[in-house]
Amino acid sequence: MGLFSWKKDKSSQEITLLGVKGQIATMKCLLMAGIKEISLKTTLATPETKIDHINSYQYIDGTQKVPTLTQGDFSVSGARAILTYLDVRGKGTSLIPKKARTLGLQNYWVDVCYQALSPATEAMIHGNMTVEDKIALERVLSSLNKILADNQFIVGQLSFADPHAAAYIYVLKCGGYDISQHPNIEKWITRLEEKMSGPLNIEYLPMQTGSSNSQVA
Repeated sequence: MGLFSWKKDKSSQEITLLGVKGQIATMKCLLMAGIKEISLKTTLATPETKIDHINSYQYIDGTQKVPTLTQGDFSVSGARAILTYLDVRGKGTSLIPKKARTLGLQNYWVDVCYQALSPATEAMIHGNMTVEDKIALERVLSSLNKILADNQFIVGQLSFADPHAAAYIYVLKCGGYDISQHPNIEKWITRLEEKMSGPLNIEYLPMQTGSSNSQVA
């Protein structure tokens, strides 16, 4: 191959996403793609698809991890990895805060999503939410609503905390959970949708309480 030989640029290849309808992890990826203005060719399995838990991933037919993002010969699975890839590949500035304090707050809220929002939201989805689950959920929502009274986004600037948390809010709303007592959260969702040039397509959000399908965070 000569010094000036042409080599195909794989960076322009189509980006595809394999996920599950209503799955929170998949929704996080769709939200990030919208925020970063990345067009995804998305294939979504139905919520009825039999799924097994393995760490933070889900498997379809025992072979494919979901959500999984593929571009050319590159493939990566899991919401955290996919969000990072989309952040780098997408338009605009990175969602990773440069200030240590802001970065720490971002990571704190991502942990809150996994440790507090996830179990409470899944309990609601399965129709077995306890009083303790609702108390835990309301504690997080109240804190988030208070923070968003003074901030445009969760840590002030747009960060990874926003698509992580927003996915749970979409699921809660589609599952019939009343968040009207938290108006700042509603306004924040509107701001995110403006970043995405519109709301997340409702076809991605077929939530029915009491479903046997688990929603990995």
